[in-house]
Amino acid sequence: MAALLAVMVGPASIGQTLPAGSSSPRDAAGSGALHGFKLRHWSLEEGAPSRINAITQSRDGFLWIGGVDGLVRFDGITFERIGPPPTSPNRIVVARLLSARDGAVWIGLARRKGVMVWRNGRLEDAQMPNPSREVNDIAQGPDGAIWVTRGGRGTLSLARFANGRWTEFDTSSGLPAEPAWNPLFARDGTLWLTTESGVYRRNLGASRFETTGIVTVPRATLAEAADGTIWLTEKSRTRPIAKGATILPAQSGFATPFAIRTLFDRHGAFWGATWSDGAFRVDHLAPGKTAQMLRLDTGNGLLSDPVRALFEDREGNIWIGGEMGLNMLRRVPIAQAAGIPADPATNHMLAVDRSGEVYVADDHALFRIPLNGDPVRVGMPTRLIEAICAANSGGIWVIERGSAVHVREARVIRRFAMPTSFAANSCGEDEQGRLWLPSLQRGLWLLQRGTAMAYPQIDGAKAIPGNVAVQENGRAAIHFRGKPPHLKDSPFDVLADGDVPSGGIDGLLPLGDALYTSGNLGLAAPMRPGTPLLSATRYPWASSLNGMVQTQSGDIWAIGDAGLVRLKSSALRHAIAHPGAEVAYRQFDFRDGLASFAQKSAGAQIVAGGDGRIWFATRSNVSSIDPRMILTNDRPPDVIVRGFRTGPGTFYSQGARLPAGTTRVEVDYTATSLSVPERVRFRYRLDRDGAGWISSGLRTAAFDGLGPGRYRFELLAANEDGVWSSQPAVAEFTIASAFHQTWWFRIAVVLAAGAMLYGIYEMRLRQVSARIRSRMAARNSERERIARELHDTMIQGVQGLILRFQAVADRFAHDPEAQAVLQPALERAEEMLVEGRERVTGLRNERTRNLHRELNRLMKNEIYPAGLIAPLVVQRTPRPISESMIDDLLSVIGEALNNAACHSGASRVDVGVRYGRWEFSAYVRDNGIGISNDMLAKGSPKGHFGLLGMRERMFSIGGKLSIESAEGFGTTIRMTLPAKIAYKPKQSRLMQRAMALWRAVRGN
Repeated sequence: MAALLAVMVGPASIGQTLPAGSSSPRDAAGSGALHGFKLRHWSLEEGAPSRINAITQSRDGFLWIGGVDGLVRFDGITFERIGPPPTSPNRIVVARLLSARDGAVWIGLARRKGVMVWRNGRLEDAQMPNPSREVNDIAQGPDGAIWVTRGGRGTLSLARFANGRWTEFDTSSGLPAEPAWNPLFARDGTLWLTTESGVYRRNLGASRFETTGIVTVPRATLAEAADGTIWLTEKSRTRPIAKGATILPAQSGFATPFAIRTLFDRHGAFWGATWSDGAFRVDHLAPGKTAQMLRLDTGNGLLSDPVRALFEDREGNIWIGGEMGLNMLRRVPIAQAAGIPADPATNHMLAVDRSGEVYVADDHALFRIPLNGDPVRVGMPTRLIEAICAANSGGIWVIERGSAVHVREARVIRRFAMPTSFAANSCGEDEQGRLWLPSLQRGLWLLQRGTAMAYPQIDGAKAIPGNVAVQENGRAAIHFRGKPPHLKDSPFDVLADGDVPSGGIDGLLPLGDALYTSGNLGLAAPMRPGTPLLSATRYPWASSLNGMVQTQSGDIWAIGDAGLVRLKSSALRHAIAHPGAEVAYRQFDFRDGLASFAQKSAGAQIVAGGDGRIWFATRSNVSSIDPRMILTNDRPPDVIVRGFRTGPGTFYSQGARLPAGTTRVEVDYTATSLSVPERVRFRYRLDRDGAGWISSGLRTAAFDGLGPGRYRFELLAANEDGVWSSQPAVAEFTIASAFHQTWWFRIAVVLAAGAMLYGIYEMRLRQVSARIRSRMAARNSERERIARELHDTMIQGVQGLILRFQAVADRFAHDPEAQAVLQPALERAEEMLVEGRERVTGLRNERTRNLHRELNRLMKNEIYPAGLIAPLVVQRTPRPISESMIDDLLSVIGEALNNAACHSGASRVDVGVRYGRWEFSAYVRDNGIGISNDMLAKGSPKGHFGLLGMRERMFSIGGKLSIESAEGFGTTIRMTLPAKIAYKPKQSRLMQRAMALWRAVRGN
């Protein structure tokens, strides 16, 4: 960012008054012709180009600067050099510039290089035929055609570009065979220009030029005033030559330096740039009026006296280009008081009388400022002036060493003697006519009925009066330093630093019906209990105010550490009534013409004149601001996104595709508001994750954590007066995807992860399967052993026993009663033998088992009385039960049935199963005598292990068993197993096919 140096153009500037027809200017020093302007400049050290020849402003708001160093564009902060096109030499010398209405910038070159044009972000050769030694000027006609005047000694001094082709004008067009300058299209469409010897014009629609008969010199310039008058500037004068189509009679005009560039600004002032004498400005340049001219050169702020370029931008700023850099003059609302010396030995004092006239004093002079006038020194003999203040009877009091003087309308009305050793800090007259005079050395004095006396109840050594202010009710308020006095029936109000919440008293501020104090903590009203402090943290403008005044329009003006501040009285009341509420205010600082900081002195530091002007004192001078003359820049800035950066040395333009792996992007942007570019504010956002607008005063934004994708950056800007651009500037960029960020890579990773997980699953499945096979092999081996032993022992023994019983039965073949007993027993024994053999066979051969079938067979056992066990109840959709669980479940359910049938005395036993999503459960419920609490606590009767064995069996297979019972209310035994243990694994068709394929491949 270019550093900025500001110079206020004040009464030290060289001024001249020029009456019409004079041949030489007369001195007009102190006229204040450039008051209200601020001069800023950018030197070569700050990046500005040197030897500037031309300045223009493009449609997007950039300031274009051309000269010996080439072509530069400027946004108020940064100088951006525009390189020549690839087909041109490395260096171009710019002679003239023009911003066309279609947005293009035309560049006239020196050294026979012709004309170039900047269009759509590119610099191109316009292919002008017969380029001369130098392009003198460029202008655009009402029809959009571009006109170029050329130097040299050829006959083709003028060329026009229209409809894509060039047309040259020679002597047949009515022009002489000599160089031409300064083509000017007047409001009526007439084209005016000058040559080495005269002024020519070409009326709208005509095909030839005609001479005006006005003789002039080479390089004479033309400018059109707001009323349509054409002014010609020659070697030593500026004169009107035509108005509309009428050629005016020859006039001697006004004496001015010979200017190579001239213009009328939007306020009617006439400006000129000279070869070697800087620039000048003429006010009231019109026939019959007294013109004022002010010269501007290195003596009062310009970077160099040789000036080649002069331009007014769309915001009304005047730009002056010279050898050593760029200068800008901008209208500011604050102006230094003309004729009042700066930097006095003591300080400046202010007062306003009842008529609204303002008085200013320094240590040895008194000045009166009439309404709408400039300061005038009051011709009264004075000694050392110590204080001034308003007098109740009109005029002011002037407290000088040894006397108090009443002055009205610049005349001394009365003079009262004071001790010569008395030195007042300030003064104030209350409603009773008592003139209070605080003194750091002599304590508090008052002047009453012409007599000066020390106030008797004040010990000056302990209570030091420092300042006095008169409130709206006419009562005086006095600020004491140190320990304040304690007075009864005091005729004034007492305030001390330690008794106010404002953090000290930098100023006594009577405003309306309240008295405020201000210090480093903020603004307070100590005379009004309960009034909140306006904290300087929340309201920075309220810190250490030295003066405050309210105008008739309701505006409050204050001077303090924040500079000059304006706010509405209603806003102040709202902030007091609603602590923390937003307060709209306008701050005026050095950018607005403030040349110094607030003066830390007693007495009034800011007053409102009867003409509406606000006068205030600073450490170096007295200045004023006229609220009626404050200009508002209502033009919103153009916003431009320059491009994107991903790191040092990288730059990408709009729509760029950024490299893969980019995570941080910096966006460079700007806004072309040239008046006060430091006050431009931005809002931007990047359309990711619903991000909102971000406020910033910087011209770059950084975003971290970005991934691949398309992004849209939006930008808004506001000028120094808070006028926002209506539409955001939009720029897009794309971040390419790295190999690992593509969609197909993600799919590949998912597939690989799935394959890996499946491989892990398959490996685990193999391990579990091998373990199960090993256990099943051991189990089958044990079953075969048990089956052999049962077959060889119990089954054969039972079969032999049956045969013996059959033999006994045969002996009692003729005994019906014996047969009735023996035959059923033998049949049951045969059935048990068959069942035993089936069980033995089952031990040897694994087979698919069904829980429902085996439960039903168990429940139909003849050992249970008929009708005792109700049919099996099945809840939810049955699912295959793991065969390894069936035996244990049958054992536990069988034990529960036996207990119910043998011990409960029940008349009904219910058995049910429930196939839940997360667990499998079964229950046996009877309506018997129940189980006592003591028995439930013990688990089983002494010597019996049925219940305990059932619990242990369920625990061993990963389930649990619960018993719900009470004496006389039956018993419910419930068994539960987690679904993942109870049910056989369920495979989808796809998995079944995949497993079948895998087994087939593995088998091959």
